[in-house]
Amino acid sequence: MYVNVQQTSLKAGTGFFARKTGTLSYGDKVEVLSEKSKWYEVVSVSDSSVRGWMPASSLTKKKIVLSGDRNAVSASADELALAGKGFSADAEKVFRSNDAELRYDLVDKIEKNAPQLEDVYSFVVEGNLERGEE
Repeated sequence: MYVNVQQTSLKAGTGFFARKTGTLSYGDKVEVLSEKSKWYEVVSVSDSSVRGWMPASSLTKKKIVLSGDRNAVSASADELALAGKGFSADAEKVFRSNDAELRYDLVDKIEKNAPQLEDVYSFVVEGNLERGEE
């Protein structure tokens, strides 16, 4: 299978706070080792030391072919940003045509203010919340 997101972290398990074991990028080829719910345990075809769990939604069976430039992809930066939000350019046009006041730049601004993972973990522990880790 191939990574179909700009970049993804591999984790030691499927839990939200599982330790990061590596990183894969758009177009990287992986071998699926096992499956658990909506997660795949994978190993990089090009570097067997890069191994861990990642969301199934970040993979595709469709072969992704990059140009000679590793950073060049078949999608623009704007298209990748929209894909991260779940929007295609066409979908955004439809939303904009229905409401010209929509502010996608504010979504970008909010995403930059994401809490640190350590703060989220403290929140879960101090609040006695369940299922923070599997």
